[in-house]
Amino acid sequence: MSDQDNLLYAMQQRNLVYNYNFVNYSNKVVDTAVTYNHPDGWLYEDSGSDGQISFDPGTNSCIIVKSKGDDLMTFSQSINEFPRYTQVVPGNRVSACAVVNIPGESDGTVTFLLTDGDNTSSLTEVIPAGKTVNMEIGLDVGSSTNHLSLSLQSSTASLTIYIHKVYANVGEVALETLPCVVEGTIGERKQYMSTENPPSGELSLCQPTAELSSSYTRLSSFLDGKFGTGSNGLSMLPDMSGYFSRAWDNGAGVDPNAANDRTALGDGSVKGDNVGTVQEDQVKEHTHSLDYDDSGEIPAGTAASLPSINKAVPSETGKYGGVETRSKNISELYTMKWA
Repeated sequence: MSDQDNLLYAMQQRNLVYNYNFVNYSNKVVDTAVTYNHPDGWLYEDSGSDGQISFDPGTNSCIIVKSKGDDLMTFSQSINEFPRYTQVVPGNRVSACAVVNIPGESDGTVTFLLTDGDNTSSLTEVIPAGKTVNMEIGLDVGSSTNHLSLSLQSSTASLTIYIHKVYANVGEVALETLPCVVEGTIGERKQYMSTENPPSGELSLCQPTAELSSSYTRLSSFLDGKFGTGSNGLSMLPDMSGYFSRAWDNGAGVDPNAANDRTALGDGSVKGDNVGTVQEDQVKEHTHSLDYDDSGEIPAGTAASLPSINKAVPSETGKYGGVETRSKNISELYTMKWA
């Protein structure tokens, strides 16, 4: 095909990279300062002991500071994680682009890779200090593969890397402006009142908690172990069975004891006045009046004994109610979006 045909074909595709420009940071912590961890959907690993990852609001870039040794740093995403992957990608060519900048005064070596598990396309560049480059690669994806991932890697000691954008799509040319194959936000909670079966891009939150499989690494990145991690190091999916939802108090005092009696859900460690914590049922402390009349008198003499009221002995009202305190409600299926 001509260059124009290639461009027109690419314009009909979707961006396979979720959060390609790093606007979603669920792991941002607002305290006395703002701290960022890895962006949603991305996996970051530095086998050295002092590597760092964060975000620069000034340039809207993901910042990676490589550890001081020659250990390998990998920043990656599994871009095959959407329901129609096998109908869209295998047997086609995928093109990808990473926009990378090396600040400071020292050059740095960065490798950009695209792999389907059997075949790999890679580009290694020594990027001059202060320069922004577009690293472009393409891969003919195997017709029977069910995996496709891209990554940026570096072993340059203490190298600071600004990653502005990473995008990929089917076709001979990578286009930045394509809509993402993931519509909406990974990790978004939805609810249904007419089905007990989650749609193909969502997972049920009304079942026993379990570790996510390796097919849901982007959702695992979003959850970031907030509800615990399993034996394979992936996040646990929370179990909301039977729970109501309540808006985060965030110090407002409407949830008056949030800091003290909100605990972790499942195997998580987050507690107190924080999103994702659980609170057991409770009845607000109160009293009930006990009406009686003590104005009568017991007659003296030889008459038979009469019942009397002893105000020194506590009394209680009769039992009333069921097994829980609740409002009127409708049972719904809660789900979480993974693609």
